[in-house]
Amino acid sequence: MTLALVTGASGMLGQAVTVRLLAAGLTVRAFVRPSSRLPAWPARPGQLQLAYGNAANLAANLAAIQQAMRGVELVFHLAGYLSANAPLQRAGRAPLPAPYQSINVDFTTALLDAAASAGVARFLYASSSSVYALDAPVPTTEEAPTRPGSHYGRSKLLAEAQVRAFQAQGLPGTIIRPAIIYGPGDRHFLPTVQRLARLPLLPLIDGGRTLLDLIYVDDVAELLWLAAQSAAAVNQVYNGGPGAPTSLRDFVLALRRATGRGPRIITVPAGWVRPGAALLPPLALALQDLHLDMRRAAAELGFTPRIGLAEGLRRCVNRSP
Repeated sequence: MTLALVTGASGMLGQAVTVRLLAAGLTVRAFVRPSSRLPAWPARPGQLQLAYGNAANLAANLAAIQQAMRGVELVFHLAGYLSANAPLQRAGRAPLPAPYQSINVDFTTALLDAAASAGVARFLYASSSSVYALDAPVPTTEEAPTRPGSHYGRSKLLAEAQVRAFQAQGLPGTIIRPAIIYGPGDRHFLPTVQRLARLPLLPLIDGGRTLLDLIYVDDVAELLWLAAQSAAAVNQVYNGGPGAPTSLRDFVLALRRATGRGPRIITVPAGWVRPGAALLPPLALALQDLHLDMRRAAAELGFTPRIGLAEGLRRCVNRSP
């Protein structure tokens, strides 16, 4: 029976990927922190194994990483550091803040090294659409310029470079760049949704015409699974988006329908805020569209997102993060 290692298995995406792999009949070794709260995974006896380690303390956990990699055929590297204010932090050229460097970059490198030594058949890395330039063409293809505007995006791009370096040495890898992931267990997007639902008014630039891509966590899990099964995905990069564009206004209206309440939209002309966008990251983000081109994943992997925004929000609004 195929053994798959899932890092960050107790997180939102990690839980969804673990459930998908268990449903496919794989044995899953879940790599989690000793302090992690573990869900009740639907595993048969002997189908789920636990491996403990802490990506933030790499020096003390190299042995744990090597032990966790023994006998593994597939690696799904989903663990990463993301702060709530990550989109608002400018990347710059200074060294990355410690958590981004140690968890997102150094831990990825250590996993890759252990995977190569263990002869792993495939290394799946969950990157982020944050690696793309803010002014990338929309819809954004996998060949779009990668100029991250945040520490988080920069750390993900540096980790991608490590994946590619090990690919060149013979480790088959695949990079997935998801858009904004949401779903039950979300610690970032879902709490924001809940706060928005309590607002009476919400100012939106040009009434909320800006596009954003939101993808339900189960769809990202399915994309990762399809990539792991496809020979065409070896050493490739795939976007992970919903396929259909959503505007900020569409999102607010969908939230209102899902919750039965929601803020009234107030239109703010873009001309009022554009002069300050160069100095204030939130304004720059609010003026930039995010919509990923999904044709490659559809053509090469047969991937079609199944959970639309209305259904995804319905599943989330009554669930605790």
